[in-house]
Amino acid sequence: MNLTIQHTTKFFLALGAGLLIQQAATAQKKDTLKQETIDIISKYQPKLPNAAKLNLTASLPSVDTSRPRLGYQVPALNLYFMYQPVPIRPLALGKDTSSLQLQNNYVKLGYGNFQTPLVQAGFGTGRADKYNLGLYFNYTSSKGDIENQDYTNVNVLGSGTYFSPLFEFNASLGYNLNQVHYYGYDHSMYEFSKGDVKQSFNEVIAKVGAKNRPQNDWAFQFQPQAEFIVFGDSYKRMENTFVLKAPIRKQLFEDIWIKAEGMVDLSNFKEDNNEQINNSVAAIHPAVEVTKPGFMLHAGVNPTWTNDKFYLLPDIVNESHLIRKKLILSSGWISYIDKNNFRNLANKNPFIERYPDGIRNTRVEEKYTGIKGTLGSHLTYNTKFAAVTWYDMPLFVNDSIDGKKFYIRNEEELRAFQAHIEVGYQQEEKFQVRLALDWFNYTKQKTELKPWHLQPFQANLYAQYTFAKKLHLNANLYTLNGSYYVLPNGYFGKTKSVQDLNAGATFDIGKNFNIWLTANNLFSSKYQRWYGYQSYGLNVLGGITIKF
Repeated sequence: MNLTIQHTTKFFLALGAGLLIQQAATAQKKDTLKQETIDIISKYQPKLPNAAKLNLTASLPSVDTSRPRLGYQVPALNLYFMYQPVPIRPLALGKDTSSLQLQNNYVKLGYGNFQTPLVQAGFGTGRADKYNLGLYFNYTSSKGDIENQDYTNVNVLGSGTYFSPLFEFNASLGYNLNQVHYYGYDHSMYEFSKGDVKQSFNEVIAKVGAKNRPQNDWAFQFQPQAEFIVFGDSYKRMENTFVLKAPIRKQLFEDIWIKAEGMVDLSNFKEDNNEQINNSVAAIHPAVEVTKPGFMLHAGVNPTWTNDKFYLLPDIVNESHLIRKKLILSSGWISYIDKNNFRNLANKNPFIERYPDGIRNTRVEEKYTGIKGTLGSHLTYNTKFAAVTWYDMPLFVNDSIDGKKFYIRNEEELRAFQAHIEVGYQQEEKFQVRLALDWFNYTKQKTELKPWHLQPFQANLYAQYTFAKKLHLNANLYTLNGSYYVLPNGYFGKTKSVQDLNAGATFDIGKNFNIWLTANNLFSSKYQRWYGYQSYGLNVLGGITIKF
């Protein structure tokens, strides 16, 4: 190993000596070279190095949960205007009649043939911010040419309304007397004293109700009302009725409302020592109403309970403007319960014999369509074409003894096609005329042979005209078709059709008085609405009215 180190040392020493000798020779040769200048020409193209990119990572600042305290200093500014507005003064102002005292009271007195007195009176407190009160009285009676063809009618009503900022309360108490006589018998065969054929219906009606006064259209609107009725007759038959209605209404959107009404109608009838007859109807009427320009839809159902029976009744009505306000298509499918308690049947036919056991309420179903609208600025029209069905319809037939009273028969199902037409023309308060027509084509009876004492056709033409704002004339022309009735021997017949005319006139004498004249049955048509009961014929009545 020492020999190897010696040889390596000698090699590096020889190499270093050689390099020194070569460097000295180069320096000696350089001094002997000729000095020259060399120019190097080339195109300069500078280049920028790539920029260094910084990689940053974003991060959200921490949430500041401190609550700043802001202080404001608003300087008081006082604005002064040099302009002062001039008060508005009308160039012309008509006569102000609102300050004149309103005529809230009147007394109407009259007398006519058939020994017919008439006394009417109305008294009221007029308009007031907090309340108003009213009292009404009516009395009239007549004695016809036929024996016992007499009647008396008395009506008394007191009512009042109280207004609070949020509610409106109303109440009324009334009494009605309707006295008739059973004169529809063959007077050549029978003879009755006035006391034997006298019938007096008495009723007392009390009503209380309330209505909220919403501050805007979007608020709830509700109007509950309760009614108490006591109804009786000369034969010591008594019926008590309680009716409660509670409708509410709420606007959901600009053109959508929801409505609901709860109704309870309870009656109990008692005659001597017989068992009490109860008749009840309860229903709920929920519905949605959509009202848009040229379109209206009322859609609802009526769950109804009547004497332990349940019905789900439809309640759908639609109106679509085919031509805005001039041609409106109206259609619907509705059903409801017509209650047949003693009071309602006596109001239809005051000559009924008694209130039958097992009476049923009538369910009515209508499917209809029609058009209505206006023509010009004075003419209006309304048409309706319907298919109507009555279930458990009460029909009236004469008794088989002397025919002066009517029994009630139940028709299980009665169908008819109905056409209703109304046309009216009005020119301000000076002139108006109106035609109304109803036609029923009875097509099917399930229980009875004929629709006893139902009138298939009636029309009414009414006109009124005013001369110089003092003389008011009116006329009423009407037509009634005959109805079927049952004879004591079991056969049936039909009453005659009738056309008749009523007319009247009123002339104002100053502000507080007028004289009036009324003529009924100018054609002196002695028709029979109920078989055996002939009408009075020509009846003329006149008198005076005092207003204060």
